[in-house]
Amino acid sequence: MSIEGNTPIWQLTVDQFKDLIQSILPMPKPEKEDDPYFNSKEAKVYLKVSISTLNRWTKENYLKSEKFGGVRRYRKSECDKVLN
Repeated sequence: MSIEGNTPIWQLTVDQFKDLIQSILPMPKPEKEDDPYFNSKEAKVYLKVSISTLNRWTKENYLKSEKFGGVRRYRKSECDKVLN
């Protein structure tokens, strides 16, 4: 799907807008293939904690996270550090 350079943003379809955002803010690849990113829901299930605990740990820097396009992501390796 291509987007012409002079197309106003309000005329983009949802898919075109998603493509545009992903081209601007690509999701970085983990350094290792076995170190995937979890979103908040996946991280809370993996860690077996509530979402409020996950948020508190993030705020207190007990669990490191990264933000990509406004979405918080947790590396599996960081979650494993908390478990050990």
